[in-house]
Amino acid sequence: MMEYIKGKGAEKKCDNIKMFHTHHAPVGAWASLTFGSPQKGVSIDFQEPNVKDSGTLLFGMANEDEVYTIGFTERKDTTEEKRTGDREEIKTKGVYESWNLYPTEDIRRTLTPSMDRYEAGKLSLTVHTPYDALPDPEDGQIPAACCLPGIIMDLMVDNIAGKKDTMAFFGFVFREPKKIYASREAGLCSLSYRDEWMFAAQDQEDVFLIQGGDALEKLKKCEEAVHQNGPAVIGMRVPAGEAKMLTVAWTVYTCNGSNGFMPMTYYYRNYYGDLRKAAIGVLDYAPLIREISKKTDKQIRSLHWDQNRFMLFCQAVRAYYASSQLLQDENGCIHWNTCEGAYLWRNTLDLCADHLIWELKRNPWVVRSMMEDFIRHYSYRDKVVFPGKKEEFEGGLSFTHDMGCYFSYSEYGYSAYERENDSRSGFYFYMTTEQLLNGIYCIISYCLYTGDIIWLDKFPGLLSELMSSLENRDAPTAEERNGILKAVSVRSGKCRMESTTYDSLDYALREASGSLYLFIKSWCSLVLLKHCAQQMGDMDVAARAETMLSKCRESEKMFESGENTWMRANLYTDVQSAVSAVTEPLALPYMLGILTKQEEPVLFEILYSHSIACLQDGICIDHETGGLRLSSSSNITWTSKTVLTLYAMETVLGLSLPESLSEELIKWAQVSARDTTISDQILSDTRAVIGGMYYPRIVASSIWVEVQPKAERKD
Repeated sequence: MMEYIKGKGAEKKCDNIKMFHTHHAPVGAWASLTFGSPQKGVSIDFQEPNVKDSGTLLFGMANEDEVYTIGFTERKDTTEEKRTGDREEIKTKGVYESWNLYPTEDIRRTLTPSMDRYEAGKLSLTVHTPYDALPDPEDGQIPAACCLPGIIMDLMVDNIAGKKDTMAFFGFVFREPKKIYASREAGLCSLSYRDEWMFAAQDQEDVFLIQGGDALEKLKKCEEAVHQNGPAVIGMRVPAGEAKMLTVAWTVYTCNGSNGFMPMTYYYRNYYGDLRKAAIGVLDYAPLIREISKKTDKQIRSLHWDQNRFMLFCQAVRAYYASSQLLQDENGCIHWNTCEGAYLWRNTLDLCADHLIWELKRNPWVVRSMMEDFIRHYSYRDKVVFPGKKEEFEGGLSFTHDMGCYFSYSEYGYSAYERENDSRSGFYFYMTTEQLLNGIYCIISYCLYTGDIIWLDKFPGLLSELMSSLENRDAPTAEERNGILKAVSVRSGKCRMESTTYDSLDYALREASGSLYLFIKSWCSLVLLKHCAQQMGDMDVAARAETMLSKCRESEKMFESGENTWMRANLYTDVQSAVSAVTEPLALPYMLGILTKQEEPVLFEILYSHSIACLQDGICIDHETGGLRLSSSSNITWTSKTVLTLYAMETVLGLSLPESLSEELIKWAQVSARDTTISDQILSDTRAVIGGMYYPRIVASSIWVEVQPKAERKD
């Protein structure tokens, strides 16, 4: 076996840390209570997926003798008091010394997919965000418990050895404290911001509210008092000799979930008419939420996990649901949207093809729903041009990059991202070829994984259209075709260039025409098409797919490089880069049990040799850190695609990989993204986050969860 050379990352100290920003998100509500960093407060993200300073969270216990707090704040330990006329303005600049926050090193943290637990002294805080399967809406209404617009936080205070009563408390200091309304209404003790979100506990005899600049003094004495300014507190008396738990729900609520060409409302409105009713619902379901959290964690923990990969998934699955919307249109039809994190694009098809790995295992109907929207509303047919030819030719069916941006669905047949371009510099190029392949991945994977081949009957001739589009983007006539996709959609504009999903990397991966990455992905897509057509009994499409596959097996020699041991990145662009990312398209069809070495030995052989050539220090193993470079000539790397590339190299191709490659993943998720939550664009040599915040795509790390698909593996 190849002896790999480790880079400086083997010696460069960068320990994993336990305190880092983490999403705490309900399912389908496009919301997250984001906290966990030792240097940041809380970011309240409600249809605004970007880290911000929303204020301070305080969880603790207090009486006249002592105060202990687990706190999340980025403000300094001072309080300024200003007087303007007869008004008093209290400006809290951060954690007050008198609240006695535990230092980071005294807090024990345990993060799982469904729970985030912090323990210090006599305090234990557990945040529950269970991500159980969503029932298929074709089988009936989705139960309220599966789509609650909120989460619960349990604060346990141990006063068993105490001699005095003490007060368990949840405290919140909003960045604009006068905008928080503390009230006892409708069975709740709550701290609310307009009608958009609230923290609430059930209104019981031992639960009380405090708000004002003197909140801590009132808290120590258990005196309820509300002045709409300053820290706001929900407290609960814990008698001496007892341990009690204070449960606080964070709930969001709004009516509309989108506008534009597909205006829709949130599904949870079927159960709750306003914010308070929703908060009551979340608290009523608290016992079930805890039960589901334990059940889902037990299921996932029971599978074989490398610890680093498990921790990466615990972060990633939270970012995925923080970007999710469960919506309903005016006809009662259910739709799913995954926002592209802080980039805001709706249902980006590049991401959908990687989210498949989790969605097929958890909620396969989500894939079906999204692809029905793509096929019906966000597909198009185009004309194409070829290198060296002036004429326009028939292209065929493809799909848009996305369905819109932020809150709006775009015009049917067009994405919000793509546009005509005169220049080849910049971004926002059409990705017609890439999206055709992503559409094939999504449509065929759903059918093969679930066995729901009958679903394709809704779209007669779809497989043949997909096959024709692949053929047409190879060459106008059968005689000219060699299995390499080289056409460019005329939608691209005067620049006559399409990009791949890797548009933010360098030219080794950027251009679609003649791309090695898309050559491998089209090879895998043809394998998927052939198997699906065979199961449907469409022997014509199956034969055409096999014909094109045979051309791929012959044409791979065109990518050989006489100068380097790795394959050429692009046939039409003169770059010398080694591109490790060309292996990642193998991951999904292999996971499905469709792609095997027995059926495609040439594909496995060339990528095995190519991967060994890439995995050298200073080539695709970063010399400074030991992390993976997707292209040897770019220090920009993506966590999600690194996951898939490592899976393809290790599990599919059978390579033994340096430990540094896996170790770097968790550093990117926790150390690099400590203050931003998990991010997908990292500089491999410095570990700096440069983009892709709040990114859902890293849920592809669930590929390391071994779940047997419907299709049986043949190798």
